Amino acid sequence: MFVVGARPQFIKSAPVIYELTSRRNLVTLNIVHSGQHYAPEMSEIFFRELRIPEPTVNLAVGSSSHASQTSTIMSRLERPITKFRPNILVVPGDTNTTLAAALTAAKLQVPVAHLEAGLRSWDMSMPEEINRVLTDHCSSILLAPTQTAVTNLRNEGLGERVYLTGDTNLDALKRALPLIKKKTQMILGKFKLTPRHYVLVTLHRPSNVDNLKRLRLIRSELIKLSSDQAIVFPIHPRTKTQLERLELCSNSDKRLILAPPQGYIEVLALLRNASCLLTDSGGMQKEAYLLRVPCVTIRSSTEWPETLAGGANRLAENPEVACNLVAAVAMDNRLRRRLMHLSNPFGDGKASKRITKIIIQAIGKLYKKRASQTIPNES
Repeated sequence: MFVVGARPQFIKSAPVIYELTSRRNLVTLNIVHSGQHYAPEMSEIFFRELRIPEPTVNLAVGSSSHASQTSTIMSRLERPITKFRPNILVVPGDTNTTLAAALTAAKLQVPVAHLEAGLRSWDMSMPEEINRVLTDHCSSILLAPTQTAVTNLRNEGLGERVYLTGDTNLDALKRALPLIKKKTQMILGKFKLTPRHYVLVTLHRPSNVDNLKRLRLIRSELIKLSSDQAIVFPIHPRTKTQLERLELCSNSDKRLILAPPQGYIEVLALLRNASCLLTDSGGMQKEAYLLRVPCVTIRSSTEWPETLAGGANRLAENPEVACNLVAAVAMDNRLRRRLMHLSNPFGDGKASKRITKIIIQAIGKLYKKRASQTIPNES
């Protein structure tokens, strides 16, 4: 059973789901959608683009507080786990869905495999960090994307459960690259953009968008930045709600393009041709590194320290400092050339095949263990 619920989970899960469904003679797969992301532009479009099979169950939890959302997923997930009795339950990433599914499965004595285990930002004020740490410690199989993640888990006494797999986002990116190239002209034409003459912005973390004073300051700095280059800002539903509260959701400045959420292929096409990325997303930091696009992360820490190599990614919590950094790195041709020669710490694009093999072998071991515990009928 795979439990997913948010945009980044769909992306990192898709290559593994593809590999598992191609082995129907060995594996029966049930997909549960928590409904954490429920808007069509944040959910349905990713299932369609990434060719993920329709969920067996949709828990339809919707949005609410962290505690309420986590508890609702747990109470609603108990029934499908009890009904299908999966041999292994796979949870990707670090969302509320991740933690809720891992806790529910562990309490029902179902082994948990954590896809993208071992990431640490060392900032427990982040909900995602809490989700990562707790999920790792109640999982039986830890699928670590990088050597840094393996080291983190070993330092926490979890080394016996760890497998170094590589990163499934790289698998997804490699599969998507032909479509990205095909759609580039369309997406650039849609927003009237020239390659390397615009900055891509994505913001959704509570630390940036729930503090309205901070969000107003970020938007003000983006307006200043747009005097040098166009700014393309696909707005996450959470961010849009907050900008509307500030009455700052209009497209009055033509150089600051406030766009609706884009699909996976569209976002990567925009990223691949941007001069720089300004983001608070972990996944986008990594995708920028893989596409060799300079990145500025408007946070004080990152769960992907590998992206900081060679100045590929810079951290800046202060909005003014972050936007000044964007202006500097966007025009730095030497940095761009240096990025092309950086090593790739995220694997070889075959992580999903390794993970599938690990899951199938684990199921096989479970069957052998059960068979050895079965007492033969004397009759």
